[in-house]
Amino acid sequence: MGKIKFKRKKKQLAPVGPDKFPYDKYKIWWTDPCGDTGWASATEFDKMTYSEPYSEAWVFKKDKKSIKIFSSYDRDPDGEITFGDRNCFPISNVRHMEKIN
Repeated sequence: MGKIKFKRKKKQLAPVGPDKFPYDKYKIWWTDPCGDTGWASATEFDKMTYSEPYSEAWVFKKDKKSIKIFSSYDRDPDGEITFGDRNCFPISNVRHMEKIN
């Protein structure tokens, strides 16, 4: 019996150029709490600190309480956007934001 050949159908994407993309991209410097469930001495505990991540991401939504960002996305053939690499954190954790053109 011969091999079965599958014909690939090209994915048709709805046009969403930079002028039609509804989200702005930012460089974001923020603080992230760190935790540990293990035992530690006072000296080890005293060395514990929070992290200060840097993200390049699109802002999905921002208000007085929180910010929601995403770093990747996909589009369905009908143009609907789905989001990946998502984060939501308190706006008080944002140290600085800089819009990327």
